[in-house]
Amino acid sequence: MSHAGKEALSWLRRLGKLLEESMCRREREPVPLEHGLETLLQIWSRQITQDRSVFWIGNGGSAALVSHLSQDLLNKGGVRSLTFNDPALITCMANDYGYEQVFKRPLLAAAREHDVLIAVSSSGMSTNIVDAAQAALETGMDVVTFSAFSPDNRLHKLQSTLSFHTPTEIYGHAELTHEALIHAAIDMLSRQEGK
Repeated sequence: MSHAGKEALSWLRRLGKLLEESMCRREREPVPLEHGLETLLQIWSRQITQDRSVFWIGNGGSAALVSHLSQDLLNKGGVRSLTFNDPALITCMANDYGYEQVFKRPLLAAAREHDVLIAVSSSGMSTNIVDAAQAALETGMDVVTFSAFSPDNRLHKLQSTLSFHTPTEIYGHAELTHEALIHAAIDMLSRQEGK
């Protein structure tokens, strides 16, 4: 095997270990990862029975990730699931109020108490993500966060309903672990709902 092939295989092995090393906190208290995923499943199940919505936010690669996972949650889980990634909406909010408000303003206009916000940020330091998550908490929404890099990042430190963290500084590892964790929960929900 070539040096590049060995490096790629090492990268993939590290990805597998990072999934196992990912952590979860429920209202700032550490819980086993499987309990966090079970709680996420319960939150989504409640959204179905109470006719409530799940909103998703992320920047860059995380924006693509939340668009994909939002439609999977809607399609496979039967949950009303929406993102704020429409280019016209983002450019309108950024032009009128600044990029820091591109998620917070539409979220406050569209969401209701007891809806859910899923906020994904590899660094956990993006002001537009953190501010939207804080506003969601203040309006009585459940907030579920996914972050990486430093465990002291701003998003992970919020008093979120659930906070998942992956201990890596590599964007690809962060994004793929976030995606895998959410996919696992969506697949559990899909089986539970018989879809």
